[in-house]
Formats: sequence, C-alpha cells, structure tokens
Amino acid sequence: MDLPFKVGDRLADIRLGSMGGKSVTLGQYAGRKKLVYVWASWCGCREYLGALQEFHLAHPALPIVTIACDAQGVDLPMKYLSRFRATYEMWIDANCLLGRRWKLKRVGVLVLLDENDVVMMAAEKPEADVLKQVEKLLSKEPAANPPPAPKPDLKDTRVEFLVQLCTNYLTRRRVDDAVGFLKQALAVDPESKVLPKQIWALQHPEKFYNGPIDKEWQRQQPPVTPS
Repeated sequence: MDLPFKVGDRLADIRLGSMGGKSVTLGQYAGRKKLVYVWASWCGCREYLGALQEFHLAHPALPIVTIACDAQGVDLPMKYLSRFRATYEMWIDANCLLGRRWKLKRVGVLVLLDENDVVMMAAEKPEADVLKQVEKLLSKEPAANPPPAPKPDLKDTRVEFLVQLCTNYLTRRRVDDAVGFLKQALAVDPESKVLPKQIWALQHPEKFYNGPIDKEWQRQQPPVTPS
C-alpha cells in the first residue's frame, strides 16, 4: 500500500473536530496505543466500520479513532456510523488536514500507533486477518528510543482554506461553487485522491449514496480536471 509513512515512523499530532463538534487531538491518548481508521462516506471503506465496532467491543481498553474525510460535513458519515451503532471515537477531517499533517493523499487506511505515536502497522482494510495482527501487537512494548516528532508544514494551508470555502458554500447549497473550490484545491495538490472523489460525490451523489457505490461508473469517468 502506497503511504507516506512506514512502520517505525512517528506521526505528527493532529487536532480535528469530533462528530459532536468538540475539538479533539491524538495527544489526549498520549502513553496509550491507539488504532486509527481514515475513511470517507463516499468510499467503499465505509463498509468496514462494522468490523471495527466488533473489534472495539472485544477490546474496549484500546482507543479506536475513526476519521471521516468529508468536506460535506458530518451528516453523511454519521449515516454509516449510525448504521453500525458505532461507539468508538468518531472524528471528521472536513478540510483535508491529514493531507498536510500526515501527507496522506487517500482514505481507506488503518494505522496502529504505539504509546509514542510511532507506526506499528498499517493496512488498507480492517479485515479479519489484519485485526488479528493488531491483537498480537497490543502486548508489544513501545520502541525504547522513538524518533522525534516530525515538524509538519505549518505555512502552506491553501488546500485547507479552499476546502473550507467548499464547505461554506455547501451550507448555502451552491454546489457548483463548492466544486470549483475543490478543483482549485486539486490544482494545489494534484496527487490527492481524496479531492477528485469528493468532486464526483458532489456532482453525482446518486452514484455514491443510493445503495452501493457505483464503481463501474467511476471507472468510465475521465480524470477530474483541476482549475
């Protein structure tokens, strides 16, 4: 799986919002292992929320943090979290913060972090065999000499600003304008796989939210053009 980090790397702390509107940070779990799942309502990875809920019930002492990358806000991701009666941590990255803080350009990423936020394992889906690996690692001691915390870029926040504008215009139901801001963000970050899918989901919600995601339709689409 193509990721900007590997086992042994230390990830930067992040501050996001919870689905309930509270400010949350991984720092609140300092000194504890934590399992982080980055997903989105417009991605097939949403179907694994139920497997995570079962794992959470079996391991209640392990913090499980799900982060929905949804510029449209909390309503759509909550639809799927409610379906699986999720009781783990439910956060939202509405502005593509993870693209800057973790250099993460995609969703469908499961990461187990140790007590010092060092990556112990990473996978695409929380499938049964992957969760068994997580179980085995829960008793492992953290690295004796963890690497220093990375210093992420704190200056270039253009993508986050443009995605925030998208979200603001969506509250006014100005979808075309919202899509325009996402296309501008894609011009800044052309490697992002998050932005094109959100553009499609805004323009063609019936292909994403009326039952299963129409993957065949997606394969037939030309690449999204930045602006």
